[in-house]
Amino acid sequence: MRWARSIRRQAIIGPVIEDHGGGVVAIDSRMNGCERITAVYYLPGPRPAIIETAPATSLERVLAGLDEAGVHDLDWIVLTHIHLDHAGAAGHMAERFPRARVVGRAEGAPHLVDPTRLWQSASRLYDDMEGLWGRMIPVPEDRIDAVSTDGVVADLGDGRRLEAVYTPGHAAHHMALLERQGGDLFTGDALGVYLSELGAVHPATPPPELDLEAALDSIERLRALGPRRVFPTHFGALPEIDPLFDQAGQRLRDAVSIAEKVVAGGGGLEEVAEAYRTEEESRVGELDPRLAERLARTTSYELNARGVARYLRKRRGIEVPT
Repeated sequence: MRWARSIRRQAIIGPVIEDHGGGVVAIDSRMNGCERITAVYYLPGPRPAIIETAPATSLERVLAGLDEAGVHDLDWIVLTHIHLDHAGAAGHMAERFPRARVVGRAEGAPHLVDPTRLWQSASRLYDDMEGLWGRMIPVPEDRIDAVSTDGVVADLGDGRRLEAVYTPGHAAHHMALLERQGGDLFTGDALGVYLSELGAVHPATPPPELDLEAALDSIERLRALGPRRVFPTHFGALPEIDPLFDQAGQRLRDAVSIAEKVVAGGGGLEEVAEAYRTEEESRVGELDPRLAERLARTTSYELNARGVARYLRKRRGIEVPT
């Protein structure tokens, strides 16, 4: 069964860019027509960078945001990982900014050069690939900086440098980015999702690569960096740091333990997804329809259930009935 369906378009309101100060500007990609679910972070400087590209369906909106921010060129296009909501427009952005280096983990780089297998894999989860994600085009191999170790991966030319921090768990090809001078940490999906109206961390455990133990280790690695500000891709700066780091780890543990209990009681994927919904609403209250839809666009309860089910089968020998 495919869980994700076509997205109902929503009216686009509110600002396209948010200047957080300190050389960080968030561009609201308006992914699938929804506000404030996926950010592209623009870091101005003599050698400017963006972190993430959003999907190809958001390309014009992201370019409009860059134009509003006064961007005429980019030196760096940096990706936390190659999932389509983060990197789907990477080829288009590389084409639009021909000087820019495209930076990503080495494990994911082949899928940027040839997106065929990535596209086929995602097609198992989504009904309307073109409508959701647009067309993913290749990034020329000679434009890619494939990262295999931690360290500086992009110099902004004004003393600020982006350092890669390997953070597997959500995906084996995931890295976070630290700008040490300002203390800014860009976490991709390593901490899960934080929407301000939700007021809590929502886990991101879609298939196929969830690794609970690696994810928990990654969270502690990021905490140990002592960031002053934390920017997940979904969405914007965290209002607190340590409490939300704690939440991120606990939500992942909860996701696995809830699934185990449901399966022990005879339930399957649909029951796991419903248990996730019930548990979250018990903590944060019933979600209004608009917020529930926005949250589902980041990672739905159904996709989270499928990712955890695959982890349980591979790592713990537990089969979750479909």
